[in-house]
Amino acid sequence: MKRLSLLLIIVLVYCGSLFAQIKLNVKASLTNNFRYGNGTQIINARDSAKEYFENLSDARLTINDIVFGMRYEISDPIEWGRDFKGVRKRYVEYKGSDVVSLRAGDFFEVIGRGLSLNTFEQRLLGYDTGIDGIRIFYSNTFGKKNPIKIKAGILGGDIEYSDFLKPQRIETYKIRDANIEISPFKFLTIGGNYVYAKGSIPSGNMITNITAEIPELFANFNLKGIQIFASYAHKHTITDPNQQYPVSLSTNGDAFYSSASYSTSGFGITLEYKNYRFDLTAPNNRSSERPTKMLPFQNPPTAVKEHTSTLVSRNPKVVDFNDEVGAQLELNIVPSEKLSFLINSSIASRHYKYEYIFTTGNYKRVERSFDLIPSFEDEFDPFWEVYLESEYYATEKIYSKLALSKQSFVTFTYPRSVEKIFATTIPLELKYSLKEDFVLKLIFEQQWVHNSLRIDKKDFTNQLIAVGFIKSPELTFTLSAEYTSDTEDPSGKRNWFKAELTYNITSSNLVTVSYGRERGGLTCASGICRYVFPFDGFRIQVQSKF
Repeated sequence: MKRLSLLLIIVLVYCGSLFAQIKLNVKASLTNNFRYGNGTQIINARDSAKEYFENLSDARLTINDIVFGMRYEISDPIEWGRDFKGVRKRYVEYKGSDVVSLRAGDFFEVIGRGLSLNTFEQRLLGYDTGIDGIRIFYSNTFGKKNPIKIKAGILGGDIEYSDFLKPQRIETYKIRDANIEISPFKFLTIGGNYVYAKGSIPSGNMITNITAEIPELFANFNLKGIQIFASYAHKHTITDPNQQYPVSLSTNGDAFYSSASYSTSGFGITLEYKNYRFDLTAPNNRSSERPTKMLPFQNPPTAVKEHTSTLVSRNPKVVDFNDEVGAQLELNIVPSEKLSFLINSSIASRHYKYEYIFTTGNYKRVERSFDLIPSFEDEFDPFWEVYLESEYYATEKIYSKLALSKQSFVTFTYPRSVEKIFATTIPLELKYSLKEDFVLKLIFEQQWVHNSLRIDKKDFTNQLIAVGFIKSPELTFTLSAEYTSDTEDPSGKRNWFKAELTYNITSSNLVTVSYGRERGGLTCASGICRYVFPFDGFRIQVQSKF
């Protein structure tokens, strides 16, 4: 017993001396985001009490080359989605090498431009496709005279996806992924990705199990101001038989995306093209619950402009990744340090139109000779937009931004109903520096809208006026008012007023408080769109870093 005790003491002393020789570099950080709101929502033209309480604490501990992280969340009740209390995100990551990186736990990942894999979180929309698993990446450069760069990775894990349109509807996936990128020259990168997934997709009271394979190839060329990117992905899906689909389905879909850009001093141009055909089907089969749809961990580029203007963004383009072809062109022109112009235009439509067979109640696809370009016939749900913007610094104290947006949306509902929306918007923003650190900001937006489905007035106007006072960097105070002549607005209101105050207590602590009436409407980010209900009440958000 004495010998054992002596041996233990010797071992502890040796380990202690060895541990003392290791130099520990310990860093810790904590970010906290608190959100609270209390008021009323308008749902189906009726007021409904709405209160939410959310607090997200993200902690990060770094010990030498090892990073530990976790998120503790209290969402009870959540603003949108499912209530939750506890640890939702946790991970450990190794960052001690430029050659190998390793992460276990929760993570997000995007390969290429996301045609086969693009997982991310948009909390305000209730969207989260994070992976719980393991990720390993290897990168290295071989050769000195003509170096070749290689980056390769594997990952795998589970995804629990809460449908952002129906939060209680849950899809689950087990995915495996392998990817590689090779740069044989400085200006050229060629890559490939392969996703294998098994999923369970609920639709009504039935759950359909699927197996999906998604290979992707992409290439990027970048030389002397010219950048060209192209990517192609193929998706093969097999469903297990059930009562809803008695015969196993075996379907194929694909997608192609490319972009070409050129930039030089004072000028830049970018052209994007998309051809998304992940799940072409007849109008009566289109559904976000179809087992053969584009899967939620995919998210290609939208190839449409995301706007900062309040009224322009009231009519966002909802991209259908299962069936859409289109293009976007953008020009940036900077003739001087004080003046710049932006010109953006985009078009999109479905690939085919369908004939309704009244005798059978089915649809027949009408083939066309060239489906690689959009069509402007009503049955194709065509969309187009032209956006012009100029920024001008008249003096060191005066800044202005003026824009013009014209949008056209057509939604065809078979067999013969059609909705047409045309919107013209002029947003104006002015800033005037009163003196050092004091800025007065004015936003005025005027919009003219035609909606063919309005019963009373098909033509109406919207106006937005916002006045802001900024004391940099501590304080921002904004008063906004929005008006409409639309007698059939879903909220049943004609005007909306709101006051908002943002205050930087310190450089690491930010408080935002707002009170008033918010119009709501369709909100989109990264191609994800959901309807946000009108809200009348109080909101507060506190962001802190430690």
